[in-house]
Amino acid sequence: MKVSKQSKEFLQNLRAYLIASGKKEQEIEEIISELEDHLVEAEKDGKNVEDIVGQTPKEYMEQIAKEMPLDIGGILKFIPIIFLGAFSYILLGDVIRGGLAYSVLQLVGYPIIFLFVLLVSTVAIKYLSSNKLSKVKEWTLYCLIGGIPMALFVGLLFLNDAIETPIFTFGPTINVIAAIFSIVVFIAIALWSKTWMPIVLPLILFVPEVIIGLTSLSEETKLILTALILPVGLGLYFIVIWQMEKQKVANVIE
Repeated sequence: MKVSKQSKEFLQNLRAYLIASGKKEQEIEEIISELEDHLVEAEKDGKNVEDIVGQTPKEYMEQIAKEMPLDIGGILKFIPIIFLGAFSYILLGDVIRGGLAYSVLQLVGYPIIFLFVLLVSTVAIKYLSSNKLSKVKEWTLYCLIGGIPMALFVGLLFLNDAIETPIFTFGPTINVIAAIFSIVVFIAIALWSKTWMPIVLPLILFVPEVIIGLTSLSEETKLILTALILPVGLGLYFIVIWQMEKQKVANVIE
């Protein structure tokens, strides 16, 4: 017997919440499976999710997350992969734009922005999972996830123009190595995550950029548009991943 739509949605959200909280995937699946069995039996007696968990879904998620140990090893492995992937997108994008050249401000600003975006995304996923939102509010939050990094990247772009700091410029050989390195990273992450997204995302980001470069727009306009592509792409990426995770657990439950 399958669980109701309400219970299925609760299990989807619980899984996403625990993943965003940095818990081990194996332990998460065990909890989801056990809870699903309880929900099946409870629904036979006419009970719902709150009858089983004894509290609101949000309170239950918070309680379970507190009881489960933090997967330090998984986090320490996941964060470098995120950084490596994001760094590779920047490298390949700059090679396409004509070469690698970074100011000290950029070298400091990029990691800070990535950390902040990762934190915001984690908080947003937990909030989406534990709160019942209307479609308008849900998509507004999605826009914020993409809009915040967009604003930060554009801000860094203008700040870099306003404040002069030493610039490190790299030659053709390093540019070729950087491009090859980035492509290898995309493929490796795709194999590790068992998804095409790390390969598809560069196409989404850089094909429009190449097209923009072929237009007759002013250089300033081209620069602003290309600067917007990365954060918008990242925002779309997180939305797609969120939806894929929900569908994944839905398939498991079915």
